[in-house]
Amino acid sequence: MKIIFFLTFFMISSTFFSQESYEYYGGVKLNGKDETIISYRLVFTEQDGNIVGYSVTDLGGAHETKNAVKGTYDSKSKVFTFKEEDILYTKSPISDDMFCFINFTGKVKLVNSNSALQGDFKGLFKNNDKCIDGTITLIGAKKVYKALNKINRKIQRSRKVDEKTKEEVNPIAILDSLKVNTLIKDQNLNVFAKSDKVLLEIWDAGKEDGDEIMLYLNNKPFLKNYKVTNKKKVITVDLSRENVFKIVAVNEGEIRPNTAMIQLIDGNRTFELMSNLKEGESASITILKSDL
Repeated sequence: MKIIFFLTFFMISSTFFSQESYEYYGGVKLNGKDETIISYRLVFTEQDGNIVGYSVTDLGGAHETKNAVKGTYDSKSKVFTFKEEDILYTKSPISDDMFCFINFTGKVKLVNSNSALQGDFKGLFKNNDKCIDGTITLIGAKKVYKALNKINRKIQRSRKVDEKTKEEVNPIAILDSLKVNTLIKDQNLNVFAKSDKVLLEIWDAGKEDGDEIMLYLNNKPFLKNYKVTNKKKVITVDLSRENVFKIVAVNEGEIRPNTAMIQLIDGNRTFELMSNLKEGESASITILKSDL
């Protein structure tokens, strides 16, 4: 009887609490603009018809922006809706109340291996005023990686391409690198925090090679000549209205350039990025405390 009970419970739990994960890549085109396509990544989970996840616009670009996403999915009618609700971070020098959020409704068959998501979207400001509408075209990540694998195999088999070039133009490695929010020379990342304090974690995600950084908070030294290691340095930071962290590369260690993984934990939200700097170069993270 116990075995039957647990089997029954497992089957019921699988039915009612199963969670599916999805990832899409593609682009968005704004109405009234030229033919330029803005890169777009959509990652979410679907459980009991509810959609929760995030989007990233302009992957690896000067205006890269990550937004929290929520929506619904009706498995019978195949109607899929999602809307960007909140900026998690942005490299654009704009405030969150001036950002145009994507609101999409369309018919989609959620099959991550070969699904496509395409249609018109409405652009709305945070107060629901209209901004710029457009179209969105996305493809399931598995299908994207399958196509990139074919391209990569041709590149790797080619005798006309040297080994160094093969490594540099590997399309899979390039796409994977875009998943990491990288800060380079003179870039600033705006993060909108909701808590009074955040946890700041700093570590070397690769081989320890002696990279040292200086970290300033509002132009005052915060960490002096800190050697980045595989062990996370965890610091609690009390937030004021505006908090500017400046990262300066003291050296480039044994392996160029100077890299450090940095993670901000704001309640149940995390923001992870990697600094990528030459000796003497700097980048910054501005944490803006939200009124909400």
